[in-house]
Amino acid sequence: MTNIYTIHPPKNNLILLYEVVDKQGRGLWGGENTEQAITWFKRSSLEQSVRIMVSAWDSDEEDAHLVGQTIDITPIIVQTLNKGKEISL
Repeated sequence: MTNIYTIHPPKNNLILLYEVVDKQGRGLWGGENTEQAITWFKRSSLEQSVRIMVSAWDSDEEDAHLVGQTIDITPIIVQTLNKGKEISL
């Protein structure tokens, strides 16, 4: 009988990165804090056309890797804010 050894990489939680970008795609703010992302989005949207994007990242000890595609969540945020709903964070 042979011994079988398997090595599984440690499970990493995905890191969600929120970005507020202008219409040219230049970042105005970026970070992991949802509340700050919405605050920056609301403040910036008064002055110019902005979008709020979210991306998921997997990170090992040295590098971060994008998982999937960046998603534009602007319509969801705008609709929620327009309906006067409190966004639960």
